[in-house]
Amino acid sequence: MSRRYSAQTRLPVWNQRALSEATALVIGVGGLGSPAALYLAAMGIGRLILADPDSIAEENLHRQPLYTPDAIGASKVKVLSAYLLRLRPDLRVESIERWVDESLLHDIGPKAQIWIDGTDNLHSRLVIDAVASALKKPWVYGAVFQEEGQVALLEGIRYRSLFGEGTEGPSCSEAGVIGALPGIIGSWQATLAAQYLASPEVVPKNRLFRVDLRRGETHSFLLATELREPATLEISMEEAQSLSDAHWVSLCELHGANMPFPHDKKAWYDWDRWTLPARPVILVCEEGNRSRQIAYALRRKTGRSNIYSLRGGLRSLSPSHLTQ
Repeated sequence: MSRRYSAQTRLPVWNQRALSEATALVIGVGGLGSPAALYLAAMGIGRLILADPDSIAEENLHRQPLYTPDAIGASKVKVLSAYLLRLRPDLRVESIERWVDESLLHDIGPKAQIWIDGTDNLHSRLVIDAVASALKKPWVYGAVFQEEGQVALLEGIRYRSLFGEGTEGPSCSEAGVIGALPGIIGSWQATLAAQYLASPEVVPKNRLFRVDLRRGETHSFLLATELREPATLEISMEEAQSLSDAHWVSLCELHGANMPFPHDKKAWYDWDRWTLPARPVILVCEEGNRSRQIAYALRRKTGRSNIYSLRGGLRSLSPSHLTQ
């Protein structure tokens, strides 16, 4: 085995040969996928399949530093492949310059032992989730928003079952993102994938990790290995209004994002220290994604089934709701 991996092979549980014989599929090679591919290559994976139809754009460079100004307009997968081969001439790389839809995933997905979600795109993530479930493939989810990120290695559970179909949030270009954050999450994705391949005994499967750089906070919680929660984890405003004694909790952080009726405001990152009343609890955030995750975590912790998330968050409320 090459000396370049000597420090890695000294880890208590690590099979470098297994990693060198493995293949990973990286779907999207932007802010998440490019550092994930870089570190998988550096750690010694045998083969990478890179899929992305996009070209390099100037506005991407602050969060995709593997790409340089002279490559603006060039294919991301071609530029990344060339870079990785300079780093690792023995690396086998397959580049696919098209977006990964369900058909393509069924075609190329079986070639890889693990998939990396570098899309940060809800529609693509749901496609990955569906095909990974059908093919029984593990995949590493990652997402970023402004100064927050999250990551999880999913195997044997459905993203859709845990987090629903969600609401498409604003892109990095629309909402903004601190440049280093995708690198942190993408590198974390690579770590989980490499651990799965080289040290499966210790890899943390089905655990959601969250990081908030603005507060300097990190949190994690285990996800269920099978869906045990009723479909009513998420409820509509109409359904919520039928719970006359419900205790409303706002997780909203954006300026002016407030509910026009009595509620308790709590910081989402302190969810595991909350004290909640026994009556039904309804969590609300801007779009319904964070509130669903925290409602799920609270149900797991407390064993209660009367903790809910408002489907679609504040954005789902009509003017008539807001004036009540």
